[in-house]
Amino acid sequence: MDIGDRIKKIRKELDLTQAEFGARIGSVQNTVTGYESGRRNPSAPVIALICEKFNVCEEWLRNGNGEMFKPAPSDVLDQLAYEYNLSNASYVAIEKFVSLKPEKRNELIEFFLEVSKAILESEADPNAPAFTEGCVPTFSQDSLIQAFRDSVPKTPEELEKKFPPVKSGREDAG
Repeated sequence: MDIGDRIKKIRKELDLTQAEFGARIGSVQNTVTGYESGRRNPSAPVIALICEKFNVCEEWLRNGNGEMFKPAPSDVLDQLAYEYNLSNASYVAIEKFVSLKPEKRNELIEFFLEVSKAILESEADPNAPAFTEGCVPTFSQDSLIQAFRDSVPKTPEELEKKFPPVKSGREDAG
């Protein structure tokens, strides 16, 4: 079986006409006919495009080795989940991570590196409780409300001192 036969096999497997197949790779029906009959050989960019558009393994298309189609991303993830006995939470975390745009994945990795660095530089045991018994801070709603009330100016003069009025006519006002 040559590359033309393999292109035809892909097309038939996907139930496409030569015109439909050609349109998906930016070619016309006659070009696809030429590939399938062996009268024309597809260029490297055309081979790459066929592989990209139809999820075909390039090694199979060029040489007939391996599987015709690349495994779908969920198939790969399912295989990892099975092989490494992943929990549902781990599966979802990996699925969400790989679905991120590359720059978002990099931002997330940088965040975890920063957190890891901060933990390593800390003198505290990373697995110890944040607050030891007997040292739990008391944050009551009443004390928070009182702290807010204490920060509010009591008189108009205190208000103007804390927040001076903006003079009109200044260029930077407003």
